[in-house]
Amino acid sequence: MNNELVPKEYIVSRMEELISKNEGPFSIVIADIDNFKNINNLYGNAIANKVIEKLILILNNNLLPEDSIYRQGDEFNILLAKQGAERSFMQLEEIRRYLSDNTFNISDNIKTEDIYFTLSFGIASYPRDAKNVVELFRIADSALFRAKELGKNRICLSEAESMVLKSNYFTKTQLDRLSRLSKATDRTEAFLLREALDDLFKKYSK
Repeated sequence: MNNELVPKEYIVSRMEELISKNEGPFSIVIADIDNFKNINNLYGNAIANKVIEKLILILNNNLLPEDSIYRQGDEFNILLAKQGAERSFMQLEEIRRYLSDNTFNISDNIKTEDIYFTLSFGIASYPRDAKNVVELFRIADSALFRAKELGKNRICLSEAESMVLKSNYFTKTQLDRLSRLSKATDRTEAFLLREALDDLFKKYSK
């Protein structure tokens, strides 16, 4: 998987291309690190920059190859090129929960800190929410603002609606092992489970 950071112009151009070809649905996401100024003030600029690097790694590990990431400061624009609102919500919820459930060992070669940080997300989807780039960004930004106003560490769609995620049941030992593997690989538990299912399907489809 290779989701290198791209210029914002690339994301805008890609969105315009998808719209011109009516290749939907897709979603534009605006994500913001919650209370990043506090992290910077408490741990210093070097550690704060390492937090951003860690987040980029986590995003890269849990997005699809066709997705794109643009970063400005502690804010990210993410283009989910083949996912509508519901699928985008579920994928981002996996990432949000992974961050919310863990602390991360961050080192700047001088000191090491266990850092806890979370993300807030706003999502706008084509063609459901809008049919032009400017309006899609406006709606995603408005959804992010609502996520911040509601208490941060959450995802908001263009409308104030809730998403219900399915639950799976495993033994405690399985869940503990899955949690450790998730932390070691910087991949969400759901990502690892999908990967395992793909291997299973390949094995028994021969």
